[in-house]
Amino acid sequence: MRRGEIFWGALLVILGGLFWLKTAGYLTGDVWGWFWPLFIIAAGVWILVGRGTYPRRGWADESFSVPLQGAKEASLRIDHGAGRINIGAGASSGDFLTGVKGVGMNQSVELRGGHLDVKIEAGPSFIPFIGPEGGVWRYQLDASVPTSINIHSGASRPDLDFTDLQVTRFSFEGGASNLNLTLPARVQNTLVDIQAGAASIELRVPEGVSLRLRSKSAGSLNVDESRFPRRDPDMYQSADYDSAQHRADVSVQGGATSLRVI
Repeated sequence: MRRGEIFWGALLVILGGLFWLKTAGYLTGDVWGWFWPLFIIAAGVWILVGRGTYPRRGWADESFSVPLQGAKEASLRIDHGAGRINIGAGASSGDFLTGVKGVGMNQSVELRGGHLDVKIEAGPSFIPFIGPEGGVWRYQLDASVPTSINIHSGASRPDLDFTDLQVTRFSFEGGASNLNLTLPARVQNTLVDIQAGAASIELRVPEGVSLRLRSKSAGSLNVDESRFPRRDPDMYQSADYDSAQHRADVSVQGGATSLRVI
């Protein structure tokens, strides 16, 4: 049985026991007043025991990999509750993806006619007994395979460096997020769609990459107009966009979103 399952199972037993004692008349007062101190104590003990007393094998921080299996292209979908997530190049030879997973992570892999479809459901990393050590989900991808990436997230802090990756499509849906994104440096056409709530977004455009940016949000916008002149109230575009060898078409929609493009 996994560590997270043990913890939450024990927590439900404690909560059920408190309500039973209350119903049977053995416990007076506010049940929640009893529950929260017990929860904090249990969580503290679990963290100390889990990280100091018992071996960690089979719990968090297990290395894992997804073999490329001869695929010519790939797609990666990540459902991520909250916390930090890092993605960059550097997968081991023969692998599409390598990384470190926490207890709450599930994955599925399917190869169809040369297309590798990978789906990862990552648990919240801000809870020590669920996420990976250090609270950061780290994934390294193969730099030679054209890849489509979709991230669906809550209150998260994604740090995504696509500089050396062949990311042809990227979509992000998030809530209160802090997104740092570096676009691919050597992809002919990259399509990017970002939809976020109260988010802070920093978009880095490598030298030699032309950009077309469309932004609709109620927040602040800071664009390097020496590189990406304004074409209309909602669009910025490099002067050589139509003829550029490497370019990115980026759409950003959000609520109280702060967007910085450099």
